Amino acid sequence: MLRLWLTRRWLLGTLAAVVFGVACFYLGLWQWHRHVEQRTKVDAIASNYDATPLPFSAALVGQPLTPERQWTHVTVSGTYAAGSDLLVRNRTLNQTVGFEVLTPLRTGGMTILVDRGWVPNGANAETIPPVDPPPTGPVRVTGWLRTGEVSLGRDVPRPQLVSINVADARAQVPSLSSVDAYVVLGSQAPAAASAGHPLQPLPRPEEDLGPHQAYAYQWWLFMPGGVLFVFFAIRRQAAAVRESEAGPYPAPKPKKVRIWDEEDA
Repeated sequence: MLRLWLTRRWLLGTLAAVVFGVACFYLGLWQWHRHVEQRTKVDAIASNYDATPLPFSAALVGQPLTPERQWTHVTVSGTYAAGSDLLVRNRTLNQTVGFEVLTPLRTGGMTILVDRGWVPNGANAETIPPVDPPPTGPVRVTGWLRTGEVSLGRDVPRPQLVSINVADARAQVPSLSSVDAYVVLGSQAPAAASAGHPLQPLPRPEEDLGPHQAYAYQWWLFMPGGVLFVFFAIRRQAAAVRESEAGPYPAPKPKKVRIWDEEDA
């Protein structure tokens, strides 16, 4: 069997099986990292979302938010920059596509974005739907800190955005501070005056871990599959070689006729 394995065919087959096993290992590792990231997000939501709100300060966003600090519950006092709404397109709520509305809030020498909620699409992608304005004058906002999203690098008509990227928003609202964070609105006092086009609050984030852990285990279970296939294939071929070298089975000897058998006949 060893001599058969050392042939070119099975050495190449073994190499392919090892490469397959290594690929399975790294695919499983990638899925495991995704699971750890999702677990960190879920733990952050569980720890921070319903916690007692912290007073907002520049120190909270002076450094990039770590995964463990996402969804930190805060209160912010300031004044909205009326007429500066930005609309983030292709946002789904209850299976309906619309916009999330971002409004700059001036607070303590800083200007940060507040995600005030969701509105449905207009008549087409170029049409900005009507939105109730934010409260005028001083306002107290309670919400959650989030890191800005990755820029998708696509041009859209102003005041639209394709993601909640702070740098892209700053290109349209230069007064925004350079901190890479924004606030998701939970409640505000006073409430916005109704003008017939209210914003729907964003729901609590999902806390599902997803299938990444199971996928990681599956890939790791597949790791030895290629080597086992090669082993049993070589074993089967070796058995076939032994049978061919042994030649055909000898013909059975003729049955000896006994005297009483002849008499019975």
